[in-house]
Amino acid sequence: AINLEGWDNVPLAEWLETRTGIPTILANDANCAGLGEAWLGAGRNFQNLILLTLGTGVGGAIILDGKLFVGHQGAAGELGLITLSPNGPLCNSGNQGSLEQYTSIGAIYRRTGKDPAILGELAQQGDIQSLTFWQEYGRDLGIGLTSLIYVLTPQAIIIGGGISASFEYFLPAIQEEIETRVLPSSRIGLQILQAQLGNSAGMAGAAKLAWDK
Repeated sequence: AINLEGWDNVPLAEWLETRTGIPTILANDANCAGLGEAWLGAGRNFQNLILLTLGTGVGGAIILDGKLFVGHQGAAGELGLITLSPNGPLCNSGNQGSLEQYTSIGAIYRRTGKDPAILGELAQQGDIQSLTFWQEYGRDLGIGLTSLIYVLTPQAIIIGGGISASFEYFLPAIQEEIETRVLPSSRIGLQILQAQLGNSAGMAGAAKLAWDK
């Protein structure tokens, strides 16, 4: 867990099983949120989708043919760690200029000196600087999403996490970048949607994962 200091190869599920005597399955928060939204939220009408959680970090989940895709050794779906700018800020992953370094809470604060919630409130009041920031934010996020669309051609992209509260202010810029940069054949019917389950998405997805296992 690259944004939690010292959390490397921590056998949390094993510890919980030992303490409780109850079978335990562990998955990262973004994968659980993706499962939750695919099951009960904004993604329930799609078999192929990706979810991004925009918060302290930028997590991701991939649902293919209705199932969570985790790849080799369970490490796939780190969508926020793709490279957006090769000379950008250093990332805790070891990458440089990752999407997370432009679209996370910390990145927003570094760029503006303000919390995303404050920027959302200012945008709602019609503040030009805040509206301009969200347009630039949507541009960066849209550019990152174009790479993911070409690889996965999802039916839907679900945007969650705390920053998604300002979804309406950065969605138009996302759409503009995708329409400009992605071939029509790779985005037929693509929908970009705000997550519906809020903080419950991860809990719902974790329950679904345990139920399925």
